[in-house]
Amino acid sequence: MQTHTLRRQAACHPLLVLLLALLLLAWAPVLYAHASLVASNPDSGTVLAQAPSTASLSFNESVSPLLMKLIRPDGSSKELEDVLTQDQRLELALPTMETEGTYGLSWRVISADGHPVGGTLTFSIGALSSNLVDSTHSNPLRNGLIWLARLLGYVGLFTGIAWVVYRALGPASNNASNPQSHIAPRMLALGAVALLLNLGLVGVDALDLPLSALFSTSAWKTAASTSMGLAVPLGWVALACAALSWNARNATSKKWLAALALILLGASLASSGHASTADPVWLSRPSVWLHVVALTLWIGSFLPLVYALQHAQESRLLTLFSRWIPAILLVLVLSGAALIYVQFDQPASLWESRYGQVLSAKLILVLLLLGLGAYNRYRLTQAVLQKRSDARQALRRIVHLEYVLAVLILAVAALWRFTPPPRALAQLVPPSVSSHIHTEAGMADLLYIPATTQHPAILTVALYEPDFSPLKAQEVEVIFSNPQAGVESITFPAELTRQDQWEVSNVELPHLASWNIRIQVLISDFERIHLDSTLDLQAN
Repeated sequence: MQTHTLRRQAACHPLLVLLLALLLLAWAPVLYAHASLVASNPDSGTVLAQAPSTASLSFNESVSPLLMKLIRPDGSSKELEDVLTQDQRLELALPTMETEGTYGLSWRVISADGHPVGGTLTFSIGALSSNLVDSTHSNPLRNGLIWLARLLGYVGLFTGIAWVVYRALGPASNNASNPQSHIAPRMLALGAVALLLNLGLVGVDALDLPLSALFSTSAWKTAASTSMGLAVPLGWVALACAALSWNARNATSKKWLAALALILLGASLASSGHASTADPVWLSRPSVWLHVVALTLWIGSFLPLVYALQHAQESRLLTLFSRWIPAILLVLVLSGAALIYVQFDQPASLWESRYGQVLSAKLILVLLLLGLGAYNRYRLTQAVLQKRSDARQALRRIVHLEYVLAVLILAVAALWRFTPPPRALAQLVPPSVSSHIHTEAGMADLLYIPATTQHPAILTVALYEPDFSPLKAQEVEVIFSNPQAGVESITFPAELTRQDQWEVSNVELPHLASWNIRIQVLISDFERIHLDSTLDLQAN
């Protein structure tokens, strides 16, 4: 009776932890990943007659300010501390600016997914100057260490916890006298250290500090205030459960603690990052959790299986893995498809965006891994279970190769830390502006596509005769001007892309709300026409 009661109590433990993990995930802030600047006052590139006393920055989601600096024309800078946060907008009080020239407002913020972003907008007082120093820079050493820490964390967490799970399920890898019995605890220790390093690097990156700031308290306080402040403790609890399972003598406790470690590992990775903050959150976070659990059970099985094969103890583990792998892969594929759905705005982003290129590389490696797995399952597994030593050695070599591919997959996935997903970039695409010119001399359809992070601003001009037939021209120039703002004419030559369409592929203009535009068309050596219009860049 007492034994039955203990089993019932043990069965409640993982359910309670799972409920707690889900509550923590529900409590965590739900926002879009990778905050991006969508508007500012003053606009970047603006020339002002008088110095402003305040500035505002508007983002595509709620953010927390980390570091704000005003860069003066002489290259000196002043940190701005008077910052008011209003949902998705930051209001900054600016110091007195008496010197004419170009100023830079350097900003650095962090969003709910724990990824800091920054930039610098410029504005000029009185006149432009060319000696502005941009304080926003990339730190290759820091970025490299962030990537390495994430990779080591993945390897330690997935391999260590999966080994604990498979060890708890049967005697196949339960021989404590083997030298390999120390590898799983070392993997768990690697995961714990990598989590700590990841947390510190979040703070260092958020404040744009050198690596020496890992020994300061400011970086750690900043990191603790992000979503990583929840993800890392959940990861440590998962590792603690795995360590307790590894050392437990009671078989029931061993299994439940291993199950808790797997549950909490999924909760840890689902509480922070790109995919976990994607909308709709009811789909994204459960998908991340399922994806992590399935991935752990799949790639985390390789090393336990290698050492089980080495010691001729593979029967239990190989049979168990062969029985489970179809369901594991099904969950992995379905959850991965759901994450692709919430991260991508269009199929072309799979090859046009850096995020999609990373995903493509990952999928290629996954297909190779699936191919090796299929060969193992349908050509070698049965022979190994029949105690054929040649098949055992062949399977061991291939599983070693599978683990190498798995580490490469994790290395590629760690690159996502530096690539915003296409859905985040899609929110930043400004609306196109169109205009139609109709005169007795000819007609033109104008389409202005504003600049984005992916391409510069583009203007296309389709020319027609008054009867709507294509207008044949030898040369076309596009002239922008804004006399009210004191901006003289800016001329861009257009290139013929089709029979009736011309294009200016790199339109660089100061940030103004509207422009007078003249299309100057050379039809022959003796005939030239002008088509005039106005482009209101805030019309849409």
